[in-house]
Order: sequence, then structure tokens, then C-alpha cells
Amino acid sequence: MHIAILIGHTILCILGVLGSFFLTTGSVISIANMQVPWAPALLVAALGVPVVFVGAGILAWVANSLWGQALTIGVIAFPWIYLALFVLAMLVTFRVQA
Repeated sequence: MHIAILIGHTILCILGVLGSFFLTTGSVISIANMQVPWAPALLVAALGVPVVFVGAGILAWVANSLWGQALTIGVIAFPWIYLALFVLAMLVTFRVQA
């Protein structure tokens, strides 16, 4: 994989970590007021968003050097898929509570 892609991914992961702290803070406040049985799972998922971005930023370099391009592409996509699924879960929960 081209090194510029990995550098760009690392920069996006750093920005993702910073942005996800705001998302996590707001989500934790919202989750604390939820009356659904899966609220604890949402809380764990919310706290996992910044962790996933940090892990993907580091793991992309490791995956590129050890396992090749196919796994590296998956690692690059993973935090964005995780974030999208978390936002979807929050939206569904808001809809259920309404």
C-alpha cells in the first residue's frame, strides 16, 4: 500500500479520535437518560469509538507491513463502519424511545 495513504489514514484517525471525544461525551449523557435494556451495551459502544480510531491508526501500519494490502484496507475501513453502526444504533434507540 502506498505510504501516503497510510499517512492520510493516520491523520484522519487523529482527527477521528478528537471528534469522537465530543460524540462520546454527548452520547454518554444521552445514554444515561435512556430507559432501554440495551443502554449498557450502547455505553460500551460509545466508549469504544475513540479506542477503535486509535487502534485502527496503529494497526493499519502493522497490517501493511505484516499482512499486505487486503487486510490493510479492511483496517482502514473498520473505524468508519463502526462509527456508522454506532450512530445507527443510537438513532434506532431514539426512535424506539420516542
